[in-house]
Amino acid sequence: MAYDPAKIEDYLEGASFPATGGELAGVAAGNGAPEDLLTQLRSFEGQHFEDPTGVAKALTQGSS
Repeated sequence: MAYDPAKIEDYLEGASFPATGGELAGVAAGNGAPEDLLTQLRSFEGQHFEDPTGVAKALTQGSS
Protein backbone atom coordinates (compact mmCIF):
# COMPACT_ATOMS: atom_id res chain seq x y z
CA MET A 1 0.00 0.00 0.00
CA ALA A 2 1.22 3.51 -0.81
CA TYR A 3 1.30 6.01 2.01
CA ASP A 4 1.23 9.79 1.80
CA PRO A 5 4.53 10.98 3.34
CA ALA A 6 2.82 14.02 4.91
CA LYS A 7 0.25 11.79 6.57
CA ILE A 8 2.97 9.47 7.85
CA GLU A 9 4.66 12.43 9.51
CA ASP A 10 1.35 13.32 11.18
CA TYR A 11 1.05 9.79 12.59
CA LEU A 12 4.65 9.95 13.86
CA GLU A 13 4.21 13.30 15.62
CA GLY A 14 5.87 13.17 19.01
CA ALA A 15 8.20 10.26 18.18
CA SER A 16 11.77 10.39 19.46
CA PHE A 17 14.39 9.45 16.89
CA PRO A 18 16.28 7.26 16.29
CA ALA A 19 13.52 4.73 16.80
CA THR A 20 12.64 1.17 15.80
CA GLY A 21 9.60 0.24 13.78
CA GLY A 22 7.94 -1.14 16.91
CA GLU A 23 8.48 2.07 18.83
CA LEU A 24 7.09 4.06 15.93
CA ALA A 25 4.05 1.78 15.72
CA GLY A 26 3.27 2.64 19.32
CA VAL A 27 3.47 6.37 18.63
CA ALA A 28 1.43 6.03 15.44
CA ALA A 29 -1.25 4.03 17.26
CA GLY A 30 -1.59 6.84 19.77
CA ASN A 31 -1.99 9.27 16.88
CA GLY A 32 -4.82 7.32 15.28
CA ALA A 33 -2.94 5.55 12.49
CA PRO A 34 -4.85 2.87 10.57
CA GLU A 35 -4.17 -0.77 11.42
CA ASP A 36 -2.51 -1.52 8.07
CA LEU A 37 0.08 1.20 8.72
CA LEU A 38 0.70 -0.11 12.24
CA THR A 39 1.25 -3.61 10.86
CA GLN A 40 3.74 -2.27 8.34
CA LEU A 41 5.62 -0.29 10.99
CA ARG A 42 5.80 -3.37 13.24
CA SER A 43 7.36 -5.30 10.34
CA PHE A 44 10.32 -2.88 10.61
CA GLU A 45 11.00 -3.87 14.25
CA GLY A 46 14.66 -4.72 13.66
CA GLN A 47 15.36 -1.49 11.81
CA HIS A 48 16.27 1.88 13.24
CA PHE A 49 15.07 5.07 11.63
CA GLU A 50 16.77 8.42 12.04
CA ASP A 51 13.79 10.58 11.09
CA PRO A 52 10.24 10.51 9.65
CA THR A 53 11.61 10.89 6.12
CA GLY A 54 13.40 7.55 6.43
CA VAL A 55 10.19 5.91 7.63
CA ALA A 56 8.19 7.39 4.77
CA LYS A 57 10.82 6.22 2.29
CA ALA A 58 10.75 2.65 3.65
CA LEU A 59 6.95 2.57 3.58
CA THR A 60 6.58 3.98 0.10
CA GLN A 61 9.23 1.63 -1.27
CA GLY A 62 7.55 -1.31 0.45
CA SER A 63 10.81 -2.50 1.93
CA SER A 64 11.00 -4.38 5.18
